[in-house]
Amino acid sequence: MKKEKGDTNMNCKKRMLTAMLLTLALTVGLNFAVFPITAQEGPKIFVYPENNLFSTETTVVGDTFTVSVNTTGWVAPGPYGYEFKVFYDPTLLTIVDAEYPDGHFFADVSSFEVDPIIEANYVTFASIITEDLPEGVTGSGVFSQVTFEIIQAPPPDLSCDLEIGDLDFLDYDGNSLLVEIVSGYYAFTLPKAPVHLEVTPPVVSAAEVDAQVTVDIAINELRAEDKLVALEWKLKFNASLLGVVDAIEGAFLKAEAERAADETGDNYGTEFGYQHDSGTDFVICFSLYYRLPWPPEVFPEGSGTLATITFKAIQMPEELTSTDLEFLDVTMLDVDGNEIKYSPVKNGVYMAPTELGDLNQDRKINIQDLYIFGKAFGSYPAHSRWDARADIDGDGKVGIIDGVVIAKAFHP
Repeated sequence: MKKEKGDTNMNCKKRMLTAMLLTLALTVGLNFAVFPITAQEGPKIFVYPENNLFSTETTVVGDTFTVSVNTTGWVAPGPYGYEFKVFYDPTLLTIVDAEYPDGHFFADVSSFEVDPIIEANYVTFASIITEDLPEGVTGSGVFSQVTFEIIQAPPPDLSCDLEIGDLDFLDYDGNSLLVEIVSGYYAFTLPKAPVHLEVTPPVVSAAEVDAQVTVDIAINELRAEDKLVALEWKLKFNASLLGVVDAIEGAFLKAEAERAADETGDNYGTEFGYQHDSGTDFVICFSLYYRLPWPPEVFPEGSGTLATITFKAIQMPEELTSTDLEFLDVTMLDVDGNEIKYSPVKNGVYMAPTELGDLNQDRKINIQDLYIFGKAFGSYPAHSRWDARADIDGDGKVGIIDGVVIAKAFHP
């Protein structure tokens, strides 16, 4: 981007003045309108549309799209001649047409347009006025149009700049003119899958050292067309407050493998593993979904628990402290080894110290905690009503002993 230094300083001063006036009006409640001060824009050359974004849901290899190179903001002296290139990635795109459209920027004056020159990774446009016109051409308009054909499909994500470069704008006397450049962008991607991971419950706590804290890692909105066969992720935690006790496989992939085996009679199964090295602040987990012989033909779908991770409180901070249980390095692979797109993960939170029986961590033990307990009563890990918060004594089930703790500590 090319701008004169004086113009930049003036723009900054005007923006500062506008901000000061707005602040004053809001502070003292003045009853008058504060009109924004806008800087005089200089000439600009830009790709339109700037962002050319396509998804495999709507676009295929062989489809085409057209961009124009536009200009605006010219006052005398406007350009008497120009030359510029539009660069692109020839492994992703090829040019099928390049032209000066009807009504282009020099259309109303006598001029000579050089036929667009298409090279390996750019196209060149150039034109010069052929009449006596000292003021050049002013105003706004279109210089040229380029039609690209998409020649490669994701994965991986494909993108490149549609970059305006090597430009030269001359006035009537042959002097170079400054112009702001705004290049374009092209991207062709797989649609983002709705599938995502989350820590559940979103908030867990401990009231004393050695208390166990259990969280589930849930997968949500997995689609059969995602063809998921492998996952790996890290869960980061505060190693000064928590230690890893164990991680076990959840019910989701096992149930989906059993369903596939029932439907097909084939040998479907799963594998799960985890690793935590002493002194590190994360646990690594992986899950595999397979058929023997490879590959699977029926794939998991829906939502459920991938893993249950049990921590132990190893230290109690003096004041209530909240730390994240944070996902890192999530990788999901399909049957062909391609990465599956996923929506943002949902991290969890660990709080300590809290009072035994305060299941929702609101600093009270009331009807809300009794509701959580009642809903989970009789459940255990992998049960449809399981809620780790309600297993106060950490024995792997929600029973009457957990309810007694809440009742004894009840204080709305």
